[in-house]
Amino acid sequence: MLPVEAAAIWSLLAGYLLLPSNMNVDLPLLPPIDKMTVAALSTFLLCWMKGTQTKPQRPPWLIYLFGLGYILSPIFTSFTNSYELQTAAGSIPGFYPLDGLKIAGRQVISLLPLFVGMRFLSSDRGRALLLKSLPTALTIYSLPMLLELRISPQLHRIVYGYHPHEFQQQVRAGGYRPVVFTEHGLALALFVAMGLVAALVLARLKWRILRVPAGTIAAYLGALLVLCKSLGSLIYGLLLTPVILFTRPRAWVKLGCALSLLVCAYPLLRWHGLVPVHFMADAAANVSADRSQSFNQRLHNEEQLLAKANEKPLLGWGTWGRNRIYDRYTGRDISVTDGQWIIQFGVFGWFGYLSLFGLLSAAMFGALRSVGYQTSSPAIIQAGLTLCLAVYLVDLIPNANSMSLTLLLAGAVATSTRVRSARPSRLRKAAQAPVPAVS
Repeated sequence: MLPVEAAAIWSLLAGYLLLPSNMNVDLPLLPPIDKMTVAALSTFLLCWMKGTQTKPQRPPWLIYLFGLGYILSPIFTSFTNSYELQTAAGSIPGFYPLDGLKIAGRQVISLLPLFVGMRFLSSDRGRALLLKSLPTALTIYSLPMLLELRISPQLHRIVYGYHPHEFQQQVRAGGYRPVVFTEHGLALALFVAMGLVAALVLARLKWRILRVPAGTIAAYLGALLVLCKSLGSLIYGLLLTPVILFTRPRAWVKLGCALSLLVCAYPLLRWHGLVPVHFMADAAANVSADRSQSFNQRLHNEEQLLAKANEKPLLGWGTWGRNRIYDRYTGRDISVTDGQWIIQFGVFGWFGYLSLFGLLSAAMFGALRSVGYQTSSPAIIQAGLTLCLAVYLVDLIPNANSMSLTLLLAGAVATSTRVRSARPSRLRKAAQAPVPAVS
């Protein structure tokens, strides 16, 4: 029904926003299947079958190098972890080569949105469609979000029969965080922040979303972000709004590249005490006592996990919970792994960590090469998507979210071909693809 670029975007967005969360089908010898696996694999196969007339763009060669490392990292990790770990409660299975092959298959599937982005969305038209689709989807999705703000997060239970999260975590400030069909209220708040960034970029272009001025949609999404009751996502929106409105597109890409380098070096910076965690703890104490206690508990937990990860810094501990901390007397798991950074570093070591975050950084530096000093519409669009990618990348430090949309954005912005100047009306017309119903 749709052009292949629009179909790819809406297939992945619908999978993320509508399919059941935190449900895995783990079959023997096969990668675990969840909603993003289904969406990514089906989208890739249908795009490949349908094809496109768009000329392939050339991403940086580092994308392929880091992607290969990301796929192979579980196999290398299995070579040094093929033995059981003993705890007071019993033994933890070894991470054997067969496990490494299974996880490597999951890594291949997880990279499919990256390929879809590079092959089908790296043109000016594809990026324009992607940028416009984000706030469009979110504006429609805001209707069930507003319902859950009133009745509490119940839609996932009503439709799919279970809560994908701990309900108490969604109770905030005398109300609720909306969740709808995502995995957590924090994940949905991050998506709102990203949609706000995209709407502000479209407002800079003076485009319309659902026949409404993009500035009006941005104001609406800003209010929705406040209602999501997530301090981190709200900070992203507040800090990036003046950046988008008052600086040039190349500055956005430079900011994203600088943040990506900090994220790549984060385990090293954290281990040597170069991250101002105590300043952030004091700031959290000024917000509320509960946030301060939660933040300090997270810091203590991450320090313990980081110390264990540094016992095997190169290739990590593997899966099955081998990277976690266990009580020496009871054998009970006392770890809480909130951030994707500590999970990736503890499980696959520096090799797996830099393969993933280096891939995302390489995509941003590819965008830096493409976006010159001009303020043409294609440059603004590519820089805006890079800024959305930076939001997702930075949030992988405090949280662990689905990587599908992150990798789709990375593929779309990674081209190393310098963007051409184009008439705004031409790009605006290209982005007016039909929007299918999402409910």
